[in-house]
Amino acid sequence: MVACASGGGGTRTDAGPSDGAPEDVGEMADVVGMDVPGGGDDCAMLAEGSPCDADGDGCSQDICRGGRCQLGGIAACDDGLSCTTDRCVSTGPMTFRCETDIVGCAIEGVCFDDGARNPDQDCEVCQNSQPTAWSQATGACDDGDACTVDDTCAGGVCSGAPRVDSFEPNESSSAAARIMGIDDGAGFPEHTERATLYPDGDEDWFVFSDSDEFGASIFPRVGLRAIPAGTNYDLCAYGRDVDGGSCDVACETGSADTHMGMPGCCSRNGGTEDEDLRLNPDCSGADDSVDVFVVVRRVSGPPICDTEYQLLWGDS
Repeated sequence: MVACASGGGGTRTDAGPSDGAPEDVGEMADVVGMDVPGGGDDCAMLAEGSPCDADGDGCSQDICRGGRCQLGGIAACDDGLSCTTDRCVSTGPMTFRCETDIVGCAIEGVCFDDGARNPDQDCEVCQNSQPTAWSQATGACDDGDACTVDDTCAGGVCSGAPRVDSFEPNESSSAAARIMGIDDGAGFPEHTERATLYPDGDEDWFVFSDSDEFGASIFPRVGLRAIPAGTNYDLCAYGRDVDGGSCDVACETGSADTHMGMPGCCSRNGGTEDEDLRLNPDCSGADDSVDVFVVVRRVSGPPICDTEYQLLWGDS
């Protein structure tokens, strides 16, 4: 005898797969239907089309037709994803659950291969051990910022170090980058270097020696060119006796300034106008050889990582 549900107007409400895929590969995503009391194998107590049980298998969607419980089709458990294998498992005469196996990941209705990165977040990765949600990635990444280098994932976030020039760190006179020395027979410009002011708060210090050779006059010169558009850079230079004595510095070009007891000169033209300095050192003793400390500072405009300024120096 076929068992039918009892109670006039009863309805079976078996459901398909749950909203999300299982937590782990092979874990079951269950939604169980409601049992309806049987009312005889002739469905006499049930309305036409009511769910019933014809075979004891909850996966068959049996219904009452003409007063009899008729065998129905298998419950649909297909979630439509190519990376999942879905099947119906009977849990009672009129209940079922959907089981899903996942190859790779099924996240928010989209399939991803094991090891694939989240296209919207480079530090999230598909791991088959957690196939329904992104896992944190490790190692190199790309934070999308052209002004960072060595980007690395940490705590699910991609970040890198500021992209700086090869002279860093040289943010103070005590950490000044030493550049090629000259003597008072050099011309101007004798040498040129390129550098950037980045990140925010960066300033660049350099130092070069200018030797006072017999029979010539020493006039260290420094220039700043190719200042990036939309910015304003200042240039200063200070003289210190290479023998540890005292020096006075007159400004042939630029305005007088001092830094930590060192006399020097600054050029503070507006915007991207070239900056130029010509120093006239007068040190104790007959030798006026000096170490020239140079600083480039950003006065206004954004910090720029990929546009270099030009530093020129010599003697004339």
